[in-house]
Amino acid sequence: MTVVAGAGFWSSQSQSADGSGSQSERVRVERGKFERSLFVSGEISPVQAIRVSVPRTRMWGAMAIQAMAPEGSHVKAGDVLMQIDHDQILTTLNTEKINLEKAENDLVKKKSELDVQLKDLEMELSTRKLELEKTQLKAEISRDLLSLRDWQDNQFNYQKAKKEFDKTTQKIELTSKASTEELALFEVKREQSQSRIKTMQSDLDALQVKSPVTGTVLYENAPMTWNRNENDPPRKYQVGDQIWPGMIIMSVIDLTEMEVRAFVSEVDGGLIHVGQPVRIVVDSHASDQFTGTVDFIPEVAEKLRRLSNVRVFVTRLKLNRSDSNLMKPGMSVRAEIIIDQRDGLLLPRESISDEQGKSYVVHAIRGKTEVKVLGRNVTSCLVDGLHEGDEIITK
Repeated sequence: MTVVAGAGFWSSQSQSADGSGSQSERVRVERGKFERSLFVSGEISPVQAIRVSVPRTRMWGAMAIQAMAPEGSHVKAGDVLMQIDHDQILTTLNTEKINLEKAENDLVKKKSELDVQLKDLEMELSTRKLELEKTQLKAEISRDLLSLRDWQDNQFNYQKAKKEFDKTTQKIELTSKASTEELALFEVKREQSQSRIKTMQSDLDALQVKSPVTGTVLYENAPMTWNRNENDPPRKYQVGDQIWPGMIIMSVIDLTEMEVRAFVSEVDGGLIHVGQPVRIVVDSHASDQFTGTVDFIPEVAEKLRRLSNVRVFVTRLKLNRSDSNLMKPGMSVRAEIIIDQRDGLLLPRESISDEQGKSYVVHAIRGKTEVKVLGRNVTSCLVDGLHEGDEIITK
């Protein structure tokens, strides 16, 4: 923890009372602004970022990244961000298209066969109907006009023709019903194939990941692998990496509004609270200073690195302004969190001595004088028990 003071001190030199030539330095008690600060490290992070993950498809196992939009490039909504290996789906899709073509050809062929079969039955029914009408006319001739044998023959032939007509009519009905059911099966087969093609086409389209918003591309860090050392620097995703559905590969960010992720040691976590003012310097542009406030403090500290025992509170610092020309995501920063800021009487730290739990100064007139120290930072102390303008001997 490092602290600073916001006031200067008047000093003078004088000879000692015995005139020996030994000199003492004096400072004057001044009223000013006292500050106590906590210096922490952090990094620039975008306020708005849309995380882009590997889509979930019907494919099994790992997939490979075939192409990626360059990191740092500006993209518009709808632009392609990433192409994932789609050879497996493409092969299956082409096979399914062949199956669909066959199903459609089988359906057309079956319709043609059933149409021919029904037309033959309809022609047969026409013949049966004509025969029925002829025999009916003969059967209706009065029995008195014919011999018994001829009348009986006419009645028999009519009944026979009627049965044949009814039989053919029933055959047409059954054939028509069976044809409808058979064609329905062929149509179901075709529709199933069409549905699979639609699903695979959807998966194929999903593997060409497009940006949902306008912004700048930022790659995410790839997960640690068994052959990487814990102290190795993080490696971002790249073309050829094996990935699985749901993994976050990149983000599309808005560079116009940034914030800071500050790493506050768990030891100092109790010193900070939301609303405290902060001063921030980007390490690569130390001459530019930005201001802001503590915006969020997590309830739980987390490990700074996977195998490290050091725990930090990843605190969010809100910036009063951002500069997209100077600030890029991931840039390191130094943040000064003002944890105490008061007005009062100030003295340099070296002018105060501590003895047995009490604090003393050497007053130019009263000599050794007890004072109450209200606060300390690196250079100064906030004190009570003196008056503005009092002279204090420091040596």
